[in-house]
Amino acid sequence: MKSRVLLTAFLSFTLFSCRKEYNCICGSDGGEPYVVVISANNLDDAITECSPPGSDCEIEE
Repeated sequence: MKSRVLLTAFLSFTLFSCRKEYNCICGSDGGEPYVVVISANNLDDAITECSPPGSDCEIEE
């Protein structure tokens, strides 16, 4: 039982430690743009989360 809990904790830590933060810039068409920080495993996931269809947000390069 104890080893299963430790293994689960280790796997959870490993999965979340691979995440990176990306800046998602929104509202750049007019006025002051604002930044939303997105945590994702890779750039493609960050782009998908930042720029849903109809959104004026994009990942800062």
